[in-house]
Amino acid sequence: MHAAMNLILFDQPFEEIRLAADDPKTQHIRKVLRAETGSKVFLGFANGPRARAEVTALDADGSVELRVIATEPAPAPLPIQLLLGLPRPHTAKRILFEAASLGVQALHFCEAERGEPSYAQSRLWTSDEWQDRLRLGAEQSFGTHLPAVTIAPDLQTAISQLPIGLSRVALDNYEATAPLAAAIPADARSALLALGPERGWSPGERDTFRKNGWKLAHLGPRVLRVETACTAAVAAAASRLAGRAWAEQTLG
Repeated sequence: MHAAMNLILFDQPFEEIRLAADDPKTQHIRKVLRAETGSKVFLGFANGPRARAEVTALDADGSVELRVIATEPAPAPLPIQLLLGLPRPHTAKRILFEAASLGVQALHFCEAERGEPSYAQSRLWTSDEWQDRLRLGAEQSFGTHLPAVTIAPDLQTAISQLPIGLSRVALDNYEATAPLAAAIPADARSALLALGPERGWSPGERDTFRKNGWKLAHLGPRVLRVETACTAAVAAAASRLAGRAWAEQTLG
């Protein structure tokens, strides 16, 4: 478990539960929170409500028993989805964590022309590690939403599988002439933002975006790391969307 988490996320809701001694959640409750019988801890149920629970027993065998005493709605996801050229695994880990922390609705990865095909075969994607990063991000932000994640073999395939009805903007440092805020219509209520891998989109991929009706935009004159650009783009788009009060509340 991550020592900095602000709530403990469970897959399924419950009223009472007994956690085995070797469960990482048990270790967090005992060693990090240093809970005692009667202590209150914050929980969340994946894509569901948050909850407050009471530690009802710290058993001699090392197990912990919890009872839910109150629930409340968790923050709703932002109306923002990301399309990303598959980056290096360590960069993807950061993006997964930060996107879940911000409450991004979904993440769509694709193998980009300037990326490495081997990235898709890394342990991050062939094990449950990518899901762990989402959970840690949600727990850190006191949220429960876990973004949906897809991976496509190329950009055109990814675009053809995306939902319709969202404002579509591809971030690009080379040919974009307008800032992101100007590329999202003032009355837009949702956005789909595309960010390339570390080496950016290829000329052919820029043409693919244009042919599919995407706008090209930038985040300013500086070249940012992919994970930094993702956070900046989400923040900029959220402030531009029509539901501004909700976006500002979610982003603080």
